[in-house]
Amino acid sequence: MRTALCNGTIYSGYSILDRHAVIFENGRVLEILLEGNLPTDVTKIDAKGGIICPGFVDLQVNGGNGIYFTQHPTLESLNSIRDAHLQFGTTSFLPTVISAFQETILQTIDAVREAMHQYPSTFLGMHLEGPYFSLEKAGAHDVACIRTATHEELDILLGAGQDVIKYLTLAPECVEDSVLQRLLDSGIVLSAGHSMATYDQAMRFFQQGVTAVTHLYNAMSGMDTKHPGLAAAALDFGKAWTGIIVDGEHCHPAAVRLAKKALGEKLLLISDCAACVNSDIPYTQFGNFRSYYRNGRCETEDGRLAGSALTMLKAMQNTVQLVGIPLDEALRMATLYPAQVLQLENQVGQLVPGAFANLVVLHQDMSLQQVWVDGQQVSLD
Repeated sequence: MRTALCNGTIYSGYSILDRHAVIFENGRVLEILLEGNLPTDVTKIDAKGGIICPGFVDLQVNGGNGIYFTQHPTLESLNSIRDAHLQFGTTSFLPTVISAFQETILQTIDAVREAMHQYPSTFLGMHLEGPYFSLEKAGAHDVACIRTATHEELDILLGAGQDVIKYLTLAPECVEDSVLQRLLDSGIVLSAGHSMATYDQAMRFFQQGVTAVTHLYNAMSGMDTKHPGLAAAALDFGKAWTGIIVDGEHCHPAAVRLAKKALGEKLLLISDCAACVNSDIPYTQFGNFRSYYRNGRCETEDGRLAGSALTMLKAMQNTVQLVGIPLDEALRMATLYPAQVLQLENQVGQLVPGAFANLVVLHQDMSLQQVWVDGQQVSLD
């Protein structure tokens, strides 16, 4: 049955269209047509004058519904996390595994592979955040898990994680050149983060083929004018896909504007969200610390940030309201650009023929009205 989502302004990717409708069938977008040219046999759904856009794409989802995926590495956990984020318009994401021992990582790989088969338009693969980090920039990761990458471990992880591990955050200065080259050859998107790299080291990594940066400004060497580090190199290089957490806590709106001026379409939104999304749990016990949810923050007992309480919906809203970036660009930062990082922009992140029918409808105030996944409307709480 063909469905037409009508009576809204369509932000398809780079196009903004009025008096058009998105037509989809069998879980895929068919085309975008003028409303006056719609076939008579389509089922029309009213967007009530709202904003029709692709579903949000998040490259860094740690948990939701009170569950940390790394802590509970099962298919059931992933489906619960999926349900939590659908309530906020995130229709596609990378479940993220924070620094863990090998046995746990292997369990997460198995779970994500199952989830990818069950919901391929939602589960795009896995983001392995760590454990090859600088101890000085471990952040809220369990330092007991942080270690040096070896070829022996990669034999196991790359074998088990083929076609599942799509994105890997590491501190490149902590990885031997031969190991880094092997990871580059694997096809996994390598992202610099949790790193004490100098400016010169970071620029060398980018030139070698590290193509991304994880949560700009946070857990990395920074912007010191005499001793610039990874953050400065990312802004100066300007060609690496760079995620940023726009929650008003991880970085000031002015720092986001500075990054946008330097990086343009290479800057994208991530949530780095913790288990608290769609949950009222007061804290999570994780590894050697508790992550508390208070005052809109996820933090350790001593007040250090430990992930975020952010959703992609709120990140997009903050990008417009706090940072001052136009709506169409903020939407691309939450949809198209993350999809492009994974080279999946013809599947998710755009409303183009053949893409999954994952859509969001917003009211004009950017609040959520409707969510669609694979052409099926999601029930919102």
